[in-house]
Amino acid sequence: MATPLKPIECSAQPLCISFHPQKDIVAAGLVDGTVEVHDLLVKKQSGIHGGGDHHMDSDDNEDEEADDTILSTIYVAKQTTAISAVSRSSATAASPSKKATQGPSCRDVLFSGATNSSSAESSAAMKQSEDPTTSGGGEFLYSVCNGGSLRCLDSELACSLLDDNSDDVTSSPAILWSIENAHNVGINKLYQLPYNSPCGPVLATGDDVGTVRLWDTRMCASQQASNGNPFDNLMKPPQGCVQQWKINHDYITDFTSNHDGTSLLATCADGKLSVFDMRYVKQKGGSKSIVLPDVDPNWDPTQNNQPQQQQQQQKKKPTWETHGYTQSENQEDELLSCTFIKKSSKLVCGTQEGILSLFSKDIWCDVSDRYPGHPQSIDAILKIDEDTVLTGSSDGLVRAVQLLPNSLLGVLGGHDGFPVEALGWSAGRKMVGSVSHDEYIRLWDASFLNEDDNDDDDEDEDDTDNDDAIKMAVGVAKGGGEDSEDDWEDMDEDEDMDEDGSEDDDSDSDDSDEGGKKPKKRENIFKTSNEEFFSDL
Repeated sequence: MATPLKPIECSAQPLCISFHPQKDIVAAGLVDGTVEVHDLLVKKQSGIHGGGDHHMDSDDNEDEEADDTILSTIYVAKQTTAISAVSRSSATAASPSKKATQGPSCRDVLFSGATNSSSAESSAAMKQSEDPTTSGGGEFLYSVCNGGSLRCLDSELACSLLDDNSDDVTSSPAILWSIENAHNVGINKLYQLPYNSPCGPVLATGDDVGTVRLWDTRMCASQQASNGNPFDNLMKPPQGCVQQWKINHDYITDFTSNHDGTSLLATCADGKLSVFDMRYVKQKGGSKSIVLPDVDPNWDPTQNNQPQQQQQQQKKKPTWETHGYTQSENQEDELLSCTFIKKSSKLVCGTQEGILSLFSKDIWCDVSDRYPGHPQSIDAILKIDEDTVLTGSSDGLVRAVQLLPNSLLGVLGGHDGFPVEALGWSAGRKMVGSVSHDEYIRLWDASFLNEDDNDDDDEDEDDTDNDDAIKMAVGVAKGGGEDSEDDWEDMDEDEDMDEDGSEDDDSDSDDSDEGGKKPKKRENIFKTSNEEFFSDL
């Protein structure tokens, strides 16, 4: 397991996190409707202290360190009205797999220009824009709530407003603009496209009933303050929304985009992958609101009682050119997370059944590969490089997994059995952060994950120094639980078979150059207990 740093304690359970792309700060959206901003440097320095010079009690030390990390607390969620409560109840009835949310909560936060992708293409794309009016370097902090609101905060002011948690969210000086009814139901996911996207760095939001909307932040900033009437945006999208798709029938779980920003991909709990063409947004004459009818639960496919509207829709199926999207077949399993690997040629999705499903580029109708092995659902995926990802599972473990060829590399850390809900990279990829069903943001030293990437161009270099650093950073990869070895026992047998036939696998794989020698070096990062014992001798 990797070296754990001291966790950051929040005032309530964090539902999401976002690291600043340039500074060592992290923002967390809490279940009580607030956004907390914490300083990572304070926690990092306290984590390396030996504690020999401290004469205070341990409880006092913990309280002091927890208070020192908080930079600001801002209330961003309003108390929901009766109308919005009815809307959420209807959304819950339409999607029984989504649990109802009690009270106001901040479901997702995102620093402008921040991305969980580690690809060089995404990082370069974020630095292309030098216009200060665009959100390109953590200047803004966006938040979405279960009431359907979308807000933009000034990052500098947000880091200096401690305990600004008044009931009137519009009175906070850190909030630059707000759209109270950006969606008619709760917003579950927030994402920003790269600057080289054809439609620019627009925001993408996905709600509890499968609606995806794109937002031009410049138009949102010029919008006048909304009166908060829930009926305002029932007939048409609010100002600032440049495109809307309603083609899914359950809550949106995750977003990602390819390296050039031409395609936005969304996973949904209804088991379908949706791919949206960003070039369609700028197309003249295209519809700005595309809505598919909901599936009639009383429809019997054996009888000809399908609604006439759905019959007409099937006769004229939407295409990529005319409607700007395409969908996969129903995977009969909830798709909960996603990220691109292999230079955007493969999309890996985490599912409710604990299977990593891989889609091939431009072949979105069905999966091309499946990698089982996780004992429970895969709720979060974080990309390490083009061959390796971190997975956060409901069993509380953060695993490192190599794909194509498939192999479990080890366990980064755990949350004591609580489900891992989100993962993220800190600025400079120094740390990996994760949140679960407690009040802590757990941090893991990720320096050893980056050391291997720096040596890819020089494969003949002596790895002795690198191995010594790995031994200091990584412990025994037992998984942090009694059942972890049993869960992956079958996968270990498959790894032995893969090593015997590695030459055949490399010859048949299209990505052998990317997944060949570098993944073998990755295997040395997470050592078994026997390897650790004999290495010390």
